[in-house]
Amino acid sequence: MKKTAWIGISFGLAAAIAACQGEDRPETGSDQESAADEGAVTQEPVSLKDDDFYIQNDELEITHIHGLGYAGNEGLLYVATHHGLAVYDGGAWYETAEERNDYMGFNAVDSGFYTSGHPGEASSFDVDPIGLVKSTDGGRTVESLDLLGMTDFHVKGAGYYSNAIYAYNPMPNDRLDEAGLYVTLDDGETWEKAAADGLPEGNYDQGGHPDYVIAVHPLEEDTLAVGTSEGLFWSDDYGETFDETALDLPVMSAVFHEEDVYAAVWDGEVRLIQMEGDEFTELDMPGIGEQDGIQYIAVNPENRKEIAVTTFMGDGFLSSNGGTEWTQIIEAGGVQQHAHES
Repeated sequence: MKKTAWIGISFGLAAAIAACQGEDRPETGSDQESAADEGAVTQEPVSLKDDDFYIQNDELEITHIHGLGYAGNEGLLYVATHHGLAVYDGGAWYETAEERNDYMGFNAVDSGFYTSGHPGEASSFDVDPIGLVKSTDGGRTVESLDLLGMTDFHVKGAGYYSNAIYAYNPMPNDRLDEAGLYVTLDDGETWEKAAADGLPEGNYDQGGHPDYVIAVHPLEEDTLAVGTSEGLFWSDDYGETFDETALDLPVMSAVFHEEDVYAAVWDGEVRLIQMEGDEFTELDMPGIGEQDGIQYIAVNPENRKEIAVTTFMGDGFLSSNGGTEWTQIIEAGGVQQHAHES
């Protein structure tokens, strides 16, 4: 990896972020962690072996990756797909026997994961779409929180420890009166619409979903970064206002790890960067195709050197040394087996 700057990026981002972080923000550190602990739900440890819910499959075919993350903080890498969850553990791949739902808007958190989407094979849901749901036992039980039968979130982010959820509602429904950015701090019991002043207009698909990527600070529930075609925008007031950062390149994907943001950007080629304090670090890229891009990024919350990425064309790569070297674990949707070094 190397410290770098390129056309379109200046190191003024650090000042912009520092200014945002310094005003009207709840205290960080142990107080925030305690608050997160108080609101935590009971999590059931996941054991992949000798469990008939998880099926080891060395020839697993993964279609339509819709999310990536270290759900449950147990070192297991979850891939949300068109046909349920795929789980990577130490070189082995597992799929699930049930709840093979089409998971969209997947976000890993410390107690499990939040997601949305549509019912699939062996699903406990008979209503489509499934709205906002959560699992705290590795996907065995998927709890309906809100908006069942009303919406399918594609653009969503969640704070890893705070569990604050930011989601773009694509169209009005019985619970959310307008399209736009919303936040819930209580698992969907209540929602607040964010004004999102300063956030540029996105490009929308046929379903009304914009081409945003949402990264939520792991502890500070009021803080999020939104990647757009015009760059990265920062809010520390629950999405009411957004400030431009100096990262003005199109952002493909973004995720927080502690105070840092990892992002994939485009400036004629794909670049993977880590924004840390007042510096950008450009990470070595995995060997993706010339016409491909990084769709999702995940960083192990217990080990920042472990970074996973997946691409738009169905490849997946894992690094155990902070992006210096990469091992391919998915190739065009087909899983690859490797001994994993932690």
